[in-house]
Amino acid sequence: MFSSVIDARKTIDRLKDALKRDDGCSDFEVFSLIDALQQVFDIVVAVNKQDTVLSVDEISDIGEQGLSMIDNLVYKLMSNDLELHKFEIETVAMFLANWVIKHKGRLSNIQSVVDGLAYMANQVEDKVSLLQLSTFMGQVAHACSDVIQHDLDITDPGRPWRALNMNRGIVATRTHDLDIMRSVFTDLIKAIPMDAPAFFKEGMSEMGRLNYPEPVQELMQDFFNQTQKPVVH
Repeated sequence: MFSSVIDARKTIDRLKDALKRDDGCSDFEVFSLIDALQQVFDIVVAVNKQDTVLSVDEISDIGEQGLSMIDNLVYKLMSNDLELHKFEIETVAMFLANWVIKHKGRLSNIQSVVDGLAYMANQVEDKVSLLQLSTFMGQVAHACSDVIQHDLDITDPGRPWRALNMNRGIVATRTHDLDIMRSVFTDLIKAIPMDAPAFFKEGMSEMGRLNYPEPVQELMQDFFNQTQKPVVH
């Protein structure tokens, strides 16, 4: 992700220029959303520069506004066959979520953040990056609003809360770090208890196929055993 809010702001500027110059985008709504997002980041920059103290609600509201704009922008980009820029703007979403987290805010919208994290997870291989990604996923989960964490709509397999926790479990497994895996798996069972059995069942099927180290396989087996309901005859 970006090292500073200025870098994130510059990415939005570059996206706007690229859409005008290279992609020939003429959708007024796309540029209106980008302009509005630029204003949100102007506020973020000002808060950082002035070391302004905002309330948790104010920080959360800024995050909600920006992330909602990004969701709408992603939708408009996809509608205009500009999928190439999707991850670029989702990276901005991840930065904005990180800013909210660092300022003790709450996240009430994580769709673009989760999509960006999923894409990033498929791009990294080294253990250090996987550990960092798993940690950030945990921070996002912890900062989610009560409404998201209560996970009321368990019938929707595509809900962001489920995707976040499932993907974090996969990333943790790929680290081969038993302590990280144990911690993340415990969180996963608490966060999405109805989906946990399927996660560990799928995990067990992957262990042999991908030739995971024996200690990793044993830990996955332990959690698989914990989450499988006994069959009543």
